[in-house]
Amino acid sequence: MMARLGNPLVYDLLVVADLLAEQRGRRNLQKAAMRRAVSSAYYAVFHGLCFASTRALGLWRRDPALTEPVYRLLDHGQIRRRLATREAAEIGPIVVEISAAFAYLQDRRHQADYSPPSLNIHRDVTRNVVARAKQAVSDLESLDDDQCRRLAVLLITKARLA
Repeated sequence: MMARLGNPLVYDLLVVADLLAEQRGRRNLQKAAMRRAVSSAYYAVFHGLCFASTRALGLWRRDPALTEPVYRLLDHGQIRRRLATREAAEIGPIVVEISAAFAYLQDRRHQADYSPPSLNIHRDVTRNVVARAKQAVSDLESLDDDQCRRLAVLLITKARLA
């Protein structure tokens, strides 16, 4: 089991998401905070996948010159597409859960970040988004070393042409 990820940014983004989801005050301030909560929740999972990949490949903290390029290889759209493949599902059912959560969170983030100010956003929905991100991080932590390595290779390599 991977256990707790070694990158505090993942957990700090979840804390920030929780704090923003509970913002009080003017309605527009609350809406802005909830939008940012959704975005922070998504980025916690994104950074969790990036970190898990660099760690699985033995690069985290060993060689910062190699860590950053691996992080930069992981494109948001590519992660979503690769997580939705048969190869990802073959890693294990927990990867299917991570894939579904990533796609859901990415859709919610796009809605929160790019919708006009009139977007109707609710605290309960925002809390559910944050909870889904926390579950995805927990799922990522539950991967064993082999699953994590297979996931890292899947996410950073180019897809084969059919």
